[in-house]
Amino acid sequence: MKRQTILLLFAVIVSLLPMTAHSNFLKDVSNAYLPGEVKTIMVGEGEAPIIEIGAKTPLPLGTAIVLTEPFPSSLTLSQGNSLADLLAEKGWNVVISPFHLPVTPSEPINEDTMPGSLDEGDSAPSSQPNEIHPRSNQLTQYLSFETTVTALTLQLSALYNYLQDRGGYRMVIAQGMLATTFLSATEQQPALEPDTFIAISPFWPEESTNNLVIETMAQANYPVLDVSLNNFNDWESNTTLKRKIRAKNALKLHYRQINIPNNSLTFSIRDIHKPPQIQMVANSAIGWTRHLGW
Repeated sequence: MKRQTILLLFAVIVSLLPMTAHSNFLKDVSNAYLPGEVKTIMVGEGEAPIIEIGAKTPLPLGTAIVLTEPFPSSLTLSQGNSLADLLAEKGWNVVISPFHLPVTPSEPINEDTMPGSLDEGDSAPSSQPNEIHPRSNQLTQYLSFETTVTALTLQLSALYNYLQDRGGYRMVIAQGMLATTFLSATEQQPALEPDTFIAISPFWPEESTNNLVIETMAQANYPVLDVSLNNFNDWESNTTLKRKIRAKNALKLHYRQINIPNNSLTFSIRDIHKPPQIQMVANSAIGWTRHLGW
């Protein structure tokens, strides 16, 4: 009885981990800014933070949405701030939208499989049926692409509703797993399509999902600037050339791929120095929008 109570308590704690992590995430974002700088929007039954930076020119071009995420594989909040400042100087109203990547907690221990739970006369199984290969990708055990697409779709829908009265063009910028997720989200929900998308080294750490970005990018109904950071990771490198070839073969209009050096080291949540990488991404985005005639 005591062991069952402990297992039940463990299961409850595990189920509360995503909620606790999300609460800490919102608190961390809010603490990185002065009071009043962080606004919130309703996303489903919860709240999500956004940071707005106004254009520094008399006639704004539109709204640029910068999707950030705590992991270095995506644009961090520090990088998002630097990028937003550079875009604001060129006439963009910028909304930084931090996204909390949903992580599936590990399953609680099953009492029936515990060594002490075997009945008399039963023998323990000779091998582990779900044994994990030592060189397999452990990250995919905790990440669900479908869940991430759903969560991002919900957050983007709420953000678009918040921005529905804003005029001008709409540009979305995302990096890494968020870029891949955004491409699939807009494929499933055309109402979320922007006027242009800046995809920075899109990837997903699973082969079949990672290959989806090749087709979703080529078939996107909006202009795409495909930014590839050199030596970002093997997942992104495996599709870099394939993305370019597929877009060309699909006769996709308004597609361009560029390669820039990568320096993803970030040491603070709000960095006052603008990394050269972010400078080049901002310059590439501005050059791309001017190519589109904006």
